Amino acid sequence: MNPHFIFNVINAIQSFINSGDKEAANNYLSDFAKLIRISSKFSEKSIVLLDEELDYLNLYLSFEKLRFGEHLRYEIIIDPTVDIQKTSIPVMMIQPILENAIWHGILPLNAEGNLKLYINRTSEFLLKIIVEDNGVGIADLFISENLLKHPNDSHVLCIAIQRLKLLTESSHQQLYFRYKHLHPEKENKGTIAEFLLPALFE
Repeated sequence: MNPHFIFNVINAIQSFINSGDKEAANNYLSDFAKLIRISSKFSEKSIVLLDEELDYLNLYLSFEKLRFGEHLRYEIIIDPTVDIQKTSIPVMMIQPILENAIWHGILPLNAEGNLKLYINRTSEFLLKIIVEDNGVGIADLFISENLLKHPNDSHVLCIAIQRLKLLTESSHQQLYFRYKHLHPEKENKGTIAEFLLPALFE
C-alpha cells in the first residue's frame, strides 16, 4: 500500500477527530482497519474471489474520495454475466492501475475527476479490465497496442504490467495491456487503461 496514501488517510481521520466529528472518525477508522486487514490477507494469496477484490477496491476508492471530496467521482460497472462470488482473479492487479489514474491523471487536473472501472467477461477464462479517467492524459510514449511486448524496463512498466507478463507465461493466455487517449482531440486527453486478466470460474 502506497505510504503517501496511508499518510493521507491518517491525516483525514485526524482532521475529523480535531473537528469533534467522532462518528465520522470512528467510521473511517473502522473502514481503514478493514482495508489493512484485507491487504494483509491478500499478501498471503495469489488469487482471490472477485467479490473480495471489489470490497477492497470500493474501500480504497472511498478513501481516495475522502481526500478529493467532490473533485472525484467513481463508478464500478460489472458485466452481468460475471458471477463475482464464483470468479477468482490474480490478487491486487486492478488497484495499482486505479491509483495510477488518480495520482497521475486526475490529481494534476485541478478539476472534477471522473473515474470508471469496467469488468467484462470476454471468454470462459478471461476478463477485460478497463480503467477510464478524464484526467490530463498520458504521454504518447505509453500509447501501445500491447505494452507487455515492450522490454522489461522498470521506468516504463509498472509492477502490475510486469506481473501481467509473468501471468501470460504461466497461464498460457494471450494477455495484453494498453493505454489509449480517452479524448485525443482535447487538451486534457484523459486515459483508458485496458488489460486482460486470467480468471477461474467455479
